[in-house]
Amino acid sequence: MSDAHRSPDSTGPTAQPAYASAPAPAPGKARNGLAVAALVTGIASLLLLWLWFVGIPLALVAIGLGIAALRRARGGAGGRGMAITGLTLGAVTVVIAGILVAVGVSLLNSDEGKDLRSCLDTAQTQQEQQACTDRFNDGADD
Repeated sequence: MSDAHRSPDSTGPTAQPAYASAPAPAPGKARNGLAVAALVTGIASLLLLWLWFVGIPLALVAIGLGIAALRRARGGAGGRGMAITGLTLGAVTVVIAGILVAVGVSLLNSDEGKDLRSCLDTAQTQQEQQACTDRFNDGADD
């Protein structure tokens, strides 16, 4: 036998160390991966809302996953709280996005917004565009 498998006293092979395994999940409660996915996408959608092209689709995915996870939780799988939280965060993200869009549209459709767009459309150089923006910002401070 090779020396690697002999005990220090060279009388026989060494015993392999026993490794403890991870405890098994509690019986009766199946894991709900949809709930975890809903929670993760809900948090990500709220954090990435400033990238609207990422945040809004993630919010819609979080809502869909949250609804699916709630249906699965009703069938006996765990994760009801995570599903509700993911669904809520997705809905909050959609509401905040709606408010931001409404404010943006109202600003652009105001008289000052129309004047800014007209000024920017006629500006030929970067300096003229900056002057338009400065004029708009000065008018917004009043």
